Amino acid sequence: MLLRVDIEDRADHAVVTAAGEIDAATADTVADAVTGALADGYQQVLLDFARVTFIDSTGLGVLVKSHRAAETMGARFAVVHPTPQTRKLIRVLGLDQLLHIYDTHEQALADRG
Repeated sequence: MLLRVDIEDRADHAVVTAAGEIDAATADTVADAVTGALADGYQQVLLDFARVTFIDSTGLGVLVKSHRAAETMGARFAVVHPTPQTRKLIRVLGLDQLLHIYDTHEQALADRG
């Protein structure tokens, strides 16, 4: 399955929505979207994973790089709506100690910590 990435401007934040598989062939598309939103000056970028059907180690690496890029720019990066499989993988690898992960956009926006 191909990957589709959309970026929505929500005034005070950007939502990057990914749909499909995030793997070695498609991970750069997600990274470019997040990096682009940060470069555009958004102080908060939400990566919506509700329609992500698969993620491999390259895709997980993009999450870590996106988090670090946001920190470097004084912004905030969060993963929203991860599927149960993605959430489990993130937790098993210990990435939940690094990444901000939320069930909803509202939770991510309310938690500025």
